[in-house]
Amino acid sequence: MPAIHPFLYSAPRRDSRTPAHLAWPRDREANSQLQIALSEQGFSFGRTILNYPGEEVRYDLLPENQLRAVELPFVRPGDALAMSTRPPISDGWHGDAKKVEPSNLWVERRIFDLYRRYFRVCARSYLELTEEAALRLPEDMKNRQAMTFFQYGNSYQYLQERGCPRSRRSPLGSRTPGFLLRVDEVWPGGPGFIGAFGLNALSTLALCRLLRSLHSELLSHRGLTMVELTPGDTPERPSTYDFFMDWNVDVIFSTQDELPARPDESTYAISL
Repeated sequence: MPAIHPFLYSAPRRDSRTPAHLAWPRDREANSQLQIALSEQGFSFGRTILNYPGEEVRYDLLPENQLRAVELPFVRPGDALAMSTRPPISDGWHGDAKKVEPSNLWVERRIFDLYRRYFRVCARSYLELTEEAALRLPEDMKNRQAMTFFQYGNSYQYLQERGCPRSRRSPLGSRTPGFLLRVDEVWPGGPGFIGAFGLNALSTLALCRLLRSLHSELLSHRGLTMVELTPGDTPERPSTYDFFMDWNVDVIFSTQDELPARPDESTYAISL
């Protein structure tokens, strides 16, 4: 039976004197929801991979020849890595207040290569789809090609189709996007990958909870699936995550297949 291995980022740390905390990885509950959903599709529970950053706090991506190696002898072909955090592909140069610290591990960079087939920019306040992915947007939603977000909260601030004027401020109320990426091999002969994320911890958890309970069929899609979440009422101090069942999920597009590698994929870290 293939195994699903959670791929977890470190919780934020203030400075280099603060080590990554072993017991508190980022988005752990969201990843648990994703694992349960995948176990119902035939995966067994594997082993957690702790995607720790280096000793120095840094958000830029190192050149390929400076990436750190990691040994994963328990990961077999047919297994899959499960990630429930926004990939910090652009955090090092975008200048947002809220960031995710990359590990600069070789495995992480291979995951970034996959995401870059679909995202030209991926930062906390701004996401831009590649031209190839944007072609899959419905005609009446081409302004989701470039999306700007409030950094406090998770709703849209502006929407824009490349080459066109951007939308008015806060065009869609409380709606917020979520993304699901599934590929069969992270590298040739390697494990598959399932990644799900929203623009903050709450929307990421909501997406993974809804994938488990109401929209598990989306997990079988290959390539990138984009949804929009419309929050329902959120209790001030909920005792369960059942309130997520009142959130509405609209599928915006699904590529239904994996997009091919981009020509500049292997030189991305250096070209920045």
